[in-house]
Amino acid sequence: MSRGIRTSAALLLGLVVVVSVLAPLLSPYRRDAIDLDRIAAPPSPEHALGTDRLGRDVLTRLLYGGRYTLLVAGLSVAVASALGIVLGAAAGWFGGAVDRSVSVCVDLFLSVPLFLVMLVAAAAAGGRLWTIPLVIGGMSWMETARVVRSRFASVRHEEYVEAARAAGAGGSRIVARHLLPQAAAPVAVAATAGLANAMLIESSLSFLGFGVQPPVPTWGNMLTGAVSMLRGAPVAALAPGLMIFVTCFAFNLLCSDRLAGLANRRPS
Repeated sequence: MSRGIRTSAALLLGLVVVVSVLAPLLSPYRRDAIDLDRIAAPPSPEHALGTDRLGRDVLTRLLYGGRYTLLVAGLSVAVASALGIVLGAAAGWFGGAVDRSVSVCVDLFLSVPLFLVMLVAAAAAGGRLWTIPLVIGGMSWMETARVVRSRFASVRHEEYVEAARAAGAGGSRIVARHLLPQAAAPVAVAATAGLANAMLIESSLSFLGFGVQPPVPTWGNMLTGAVSMLRGAPVAALAPGLMIFVTCFAFNLLCSDRLAGLANRRPS
């Protein structure tokens, strides 16, 4: 991938994050402000992207929706990474029964329809903002666990690890100082890809009515509210859909670049 494409993707993500964080400063309207004189209105000087079926400014809710969508995606990846690193490190370091137990858990999670499980779990959680990342992250840790387990298993018998053990370093110190840094790069790649995946899952759950519940806006539940407006005010649906596509595409570009970098560093 050319440096220009990589830079463009990073700048685009940075712009999305900045405008989402600064939503209260960039929009002249409150998040849930209703204009009863402009229900499902098309774009106008007062409302650049029009209004939704309740008369709320679409641009304002798009900016706020970015905050919550990115927050849910980031927390989901944090949960998935934490679980994956802990379980993968335990499997790779201890081996034996621990390794077999973790492998069985990974295979079990991969053998069930995870999105269906997420739907049931999200419905049981009630769509609260802080429970959706737990649901998504709790079902998305397997790839990270496999990566960490594989990395630990390949380097735990290296000479520098044996030297550290001979010098009296404990297992936790060896893991923290010598093994985890070896797994940092592939975990970062998995996390970058996980951000795009978590955004799509959150948007799908919200679109189906099982994700973050209104009036808290996310790009997914904005799509749900705009389905009935496709003919009269299509911008209300196109705007959040475009933001989901562009942001996920940028994350995937960065992930592809990181994968290419890892491949180039491998010895031939």
